Amino acid sequence: MIKRMTLLSRKEGTSTSDFRAYWSGCHAQLALCMDGITSYTQNRVDKTLWSKSDVNGCFNVDGVVELCFESDDVMSVAQASAVGSRYIPEDEPNFLRGWSLCVVEHDLEQERPGVKVIVIAALDNQLARADFVDAIATANRTNAPSTGRSFNWTVRTAKRERLWSEPVSPDVLISFWFDDVAQAHAAFEATSPLARALSQAATRAAAYLINSLVIK
Repeated sequence: MIKRMTLLSRKEGTSTSDFRAYWSGCHAQLALCMDGITSYTQNRVDKTLWSKSDVNGCFNVDGVVELCFESDDVMSVAQASAVGSRYIPEDEPNFLRGWSLCVVEHDLEQERPGVKVIVIAALDNQLARADFVDAIATANRTNAPSTGRSFNWTVRTAKRERLWSEPVSPDVLISFWFDDVAQAHAAFEATSPLARALSQAATRAAAYLINSLVIK
């Protein structure tokens, strides 16, 4: 299975409620016309729990699309179809300012019950992947442990010509699940082990409290 995770920022002047309504309404129905989608989740950002900026700022994210396909070939066919190559890109400026696609290698972990947080991070390029995973696992055990986590590592990216895109692509997107909202807040306090581990490892990063909508 292959997964796409796309960072979205809403169109200027569009309210959060209007952005979400359009995204989950006609745009979602259009996306479902692509063949080969095995799962489709819209991760709506309710709040930024923690962030670290570099000299040019941080990520600008109102939502993260998770789209899974049976294989890379199936995804390529879907993207090359009229829906994927024409109708969807033509529709996106109706509700989006920004679009940044990440095709990811991911843990085979499904959506879990509980409160979801997505961490998006650009990492120090001197840091080994295994060391980062170990640091996050250790921090997660130390304080406000999550009930589960899933690492999604960016393997390639894409942009839309008509839309803004993130100037720095994330290296990893991590999904955490917590028992409740208070636990999620505690996990990303500025002095928490998770926040410290991320701050040491990342050049820019943010933890977003997510309101998930499973479309398929």
